[in-house]
Amino acid sequence: MKALWRSWADRHAALSRREQIMVAVAVTAAVGFLLMTFWVNPATRRGADLRSGLATRQTELTALDNQIVTLKSQLDNPDADGRRQLAELQARLGAIDARIGQLDDQLVPPQRMGQVLQAVLARHRGLALVSLRSLPAEPLLAPPADKGAAGGKPGEQRGENIYRHGLEVRLAGSYADLLDYVAELERTPQRLLWGGMMLSVTTYPRSELTLTVYTLSRDRDWLAV
Repeated sequence: MKALWRSWADRHAALSRREQIMVAVAVTAAVGFLLMTFWVNPATRRGADLRSGLATRQTELTALDNQIVTLKSQLDNPDADGRRQLAELQARLGAIDARIGQLDDQLVPPQRMGQVLQAVLARHRGLALVSLRSLPAEPLLAPPADKGAAGGKPGEQRGENIYRHGLEVRLAGSYADLLDYVAELERTPQRLLWGGMMLSVTTYPRSELTLTVYTLSRDRDWLAV
């Protein structure tokens, strides 16, 4: 293996400066293709599936709440059947709330995103942190209509919305170290969702990776970086 590596190194050293730059550009393109194929696209699909599931549950929540309001208005003259339907609807509503709460176990909490990124970075000595910044929280679901109490805003009483909290991190180092960093992030027990990835060669052989990651939470506010 060492002999093969030495042979490649000798061939690379024998190239002209222009040829070395062309090789660096080709390697960058190949690495970018691999990143998009094996990390970014699968993670983006998982994020889209998760958002679609959340939107469906939001619709169910809105429909169930409307049914509960209707049943409560009909219970001025209560009957056993109405009470039974109300209890069933409240049980279903509680089950949906519990399923949304499972996000806390599946994804990194917003306030821990920076810690996770920097903890992984600390294990990759060949990389340097260029910048780390937080992105504004974005609501993923439209608030349900006509649900606000007096003096309140629609959709805030139950904390029903889901918010996307993102971080943008820029790292500098070799191609191999940057790939190892992304691979380790992908293996973390609690997941980070991928928002975007851009790799560029600055001063050969140094490269920079700009990575956008995010998580989801029912809380709008979080501890920003």
